[in-house]
Amino acid sequence: MDTAKDSRSTQVYIVDDDAELCESVSWLLDSAGIDSTICHNADEFLTEFDRQRPACIILDVRMPRMSGPRLQEQLNRIAPHVAIIFVSAHGDINMSVSTMKAGAQDFLEKPYNPQRLIDAVQFGIEGASVRFDNYLKSRQLSEKLALLTPRELEVLALVVEGLPSQNIGRRLGMSVKTVDVHRTRIKMKTDADSIGTLARDILRFDVPFP
Repeated sequence: MDTAKDSRSTQVYIVDDDAELCESVSWLLDSAGIDSTICHNADEFLTEFDRQRPACIILDVRMPRMSGPRLQEQLNRIAPHVAIIFVSAHGDINMSVSTMKAGAQDFLEKPYNPQRLIDAVQFGIEGASVRFDNYLKSRQLSEKLALLTPRELEVLALVVEGLPSQNIGRRLGMSVKTVDVHRTRIKMKTDADSIGTLARDILRFDVPFP
């Protein structure tokens, strides 16, 4: 993996109230060709955070005002595409399990092995880029689905379930010809290559129906 290239496209943040540790981690990442931004608390991070870029966040569990898990909850709402690596000096197994269940990529105990941290960040950089691309595709698909009428959405939902036109018509009380007209309109409005491709993308990127 080209780390320098990935670190330019994915922003790495170090969020910890321990200034010395932040500098140490920043120096370690810099030695591996990874640029980073230091934030000493959650509020500072939220000010610096660019939602329009993929992000990998090295996040301390216990911080004043807003803890790491609380920041994770907020990010899950506003930026579910970020990769989070939690760090903690307390060895809290329950906290580790809960943050991983909430979507964290990794949980490292302080003092952590330098190479393991670098490996985790490199993995996070790559994963964040993929998550961000999927997030953008999901948003784009959602915007296209918003153009459909309620009836077209009903037809599309049944296509996603895997039903053929005849079964869809029977389910919705319409002729097969009418179903096919709706399918054609859906394809045109969403600019999809095919209805099948659209259905697969909706499932692949977990796109909610309006």
